[in-house]
Amino acid sequence: MLLYNDEADYNAVYNIFKTDIIEDGKVYDEKKLNNLIQVVINKYINALKVFGIKIRKEKHKYKLESSLYSVEYSTNDLKALSLIVGASKNLPDTNIAGNIEKLKANLFLRMCNSNKNTFNFLSTQKDFSFFYTDLKDQILQCKNYCNDNVILDITYLKRNKDIHTKCKPKEITYDVKTAYLNVYDIVKKENIEIALPNILSINVMPNRSTCYESPTTVVFKLKGRLAKIYKLKDGEKLQDKKDGEIIISNSGEPLDKLFSRLMRYADLCEIITPKFIRNDMINLINDTLRLYENK
Repeated sequence: MLLYNDEADYNAVYNIFKTDIIEDGKVYDEKKLNNLIQVVINKYINALKVFGIKIRKEKHKYKLESSLYSVEYSTNDLKALSLIVGASKNLPDTNIAGNIEKLKANLFLRMCNSNKNTFNFLSTQKDFSFFYTDLKDQILQCKNYCNDNVILDITYLKRNKDIHTKCKPKEITYDVKTAYLNVYDIVKKENIEIALPNILSINVMPNRSTCYESPTTVVFKLKGRLAKIYKLKDGEKLQDKKDGEIIISNSGEPLDKLFSRLMRYADLCEIITPKFIRNDMINLINDTLRLYENK
């Protein structure tokens, strides 16, 4: 009954078991009583696992992780939920996005594995181009480039500089700010994410794409407290671990995003290889520092 709303206060659970134990008539000192109550609670939780009910303790509350029964959702239900959850990430009000994420978690609690798998599949197939009506034609054209297996010569704006790249278009992605064209730079052998509004020109090369994609692997070192709490991202592997240090290899992440993330780690992070990426990072840091000179 206490878990009817998917969570139960620890003290309420404790008092129920305490009452049952005291009613047995035996007398216990406070410490022994507390230990006995905790043992009984743990046995009860383990017994619930046998019936498929999983519970975790979090901040003085017991919370359901799975339910004894599940609710069947239709494909249209799952499509609607997927669309709402994805769209919430583009809303400026983070409170609304947070509430929708809680709604998804509550629905997942009583969703069968088949429905969960369908939802996850639909979530990777979402098309949010309708959020960017001003970029509609550009998005459609870039999608065609991605499907046509062509080589593009793109000029785009990056930190107020015109950048040229000969690349293979891969896919369109979206975030709360804008839409992006993800490409593979054939010369630099790296993945690049280009904001569509920053594209100045696109020319289709006469030859078709036959390049083999081999993204640059960046190896970096983390130290101190960050090394202890760091969680590997997609495309990352732990290469080595020493006292207070870890060495990680990252493959496939767009360098702009990787640089932006590593710069936040300040002196707890150092790029080791390749040398040209290390130099690019040094130049980026120096350019950033120059913005604050004489101010």
